[in-house]
Amino acid sequence: MRERRVRRVAGLLRARLPELDLEAVPDVRAREGRWSLAEILTGVLLGIVAGARSLAEAEELTDGMSPAARRLASVPRRLPDTTARDALCAVPLDGLRAALHRLVRAAWRRKALTPVDLPVGVVALDGKVTALPTLNHPLIQNQHPDVGLPYGLARTVTCALVSAPGRPCIDAVPIPAETNEAGHFQHVLAGLVETYGALFQVVTYDAGALSEANGAAVVAAGKDYVFALKNDHFTMVKLATELLDPHEIAARREDVLDNATTATREIQILAVDPSHGYGAGKGPEESVWSHARTFLRVTSTVRRSGVVIERDSRLFVSSRAADQLTPDQWLQVVRAHWGVENNNHHTLDTAFAEDERPWIAADANGMLAVLLLRRIAYTLLALFRAVTLRSDDHRAMRWLALLRWVRDALIVLSAEHVENLRLRSLAVATR
Repeated sequence: MRERRVRRVAGLLRARLPELDLEAVPDVRAREGRWSLAEILTGVLLGIVAGARSLAEAEELTDGMSPAARRLASVPRRLPDTTARDALCAVPLDGLRAALHRLVRAAWRRKALTPVDLPVGVVALDGKVTALPTLNHPLIQNQHPDVGLPYGLARTVTCALVSAPGRPCIDAVPIPAETNEAGHFQHVLAGLVETYGALFQVVTYDAGALSEANGAAVVAAGKDYVFALKNDHFTMVKLATELLDPHEIAARREDVLDNATTATREIQILAVDPSHGYGAGKGPEESVWSHARTFLRVTSTVRRSGVVIERDSRLFVSSRAADQLTPDQWLQVVRAHWGVENNNHHTLDTAFAEDERPWIAADANGMLAVLLLRRIAYTLLALFRAVTLRSDDHRAMRWLALLRWVRDALIVLSAEHVENLRLRSLAVATR
């Protein structure tokens, strides 16, 4: 393995692990034993960033790590999978979320989260569901199918800063069993605003959180929303459809997918007039939200060898005034929303095999603890690849190759690789 690659991984661990401050995660175990909670969490996290697919594989990694890697990461010896499981089933989930928050705020302070191609920070929210053989837990929604055994659903809201390089995950919030995405939206929003303040100005969500009350909560927090507009709000959908002129294309962007295939995206933009009303007898208050300022339609067309093979049109409503972004920027905001699905969720489901191998299935707290550590791992590596690495080839590296790179480095890393690494001081926290 190239020496330079090993040193880069050593630099990543030296610079970023202290930012997590895993020592600050509360340890509620009755007895600590030979392992501190921070050592256990670090060992599991290293397993995730090195591509382990289970706690047993994470144990194998810690057994094979070089002495220099152990010292650098403060993992003193092989971490038994049973020890890790017991700790993860008890660790406070908010303590792990706080570690993710510390990591993101540290990246913000060193200006690693500066928006790309946009004048404002944009956070995209999206729900994720994992089925488990677990029932009767405050964070698990029980399911009783007509056929088959009962099971539980662990639901979370992923919050991705899609305006930043690498589209890092900045929070993951479990949804209580008694509510849903729309009902939990305002709680998630309040946490984001309290934790990150001015890091973002726009919140995007698909139709899962579409409601006038949720839009009002965003505006009351001093932010703007961009929500997908679906038929649940029939009158506003009809009004937007009627008023948006399909011939008035404000911006167009074409992407080459391969030698024969292109994808073209076009956007139409309409400033909402407070007097707008749809149909006879319906006033503005019955037709459009009072805080809505802009209607958008984005049409995507995929052509192969000049023939249209796919066409899709979607409507959006926003509290941001139409003239506060250029047409190209509006199109970028809408496209960026899918970073939470295409970057965060897709990577977690493929490279990290989250749905297929949750590591802990029979205990809800343990499963969610691993889920949060995965999002810490994703954010660590997403920023490492998009910001720290300099060459275009490295920034385009496939996720599985990146995980193997980290794994190999942890095994071969020596004291010589660690020598003369510049120790970065941690900036004072600001909001």
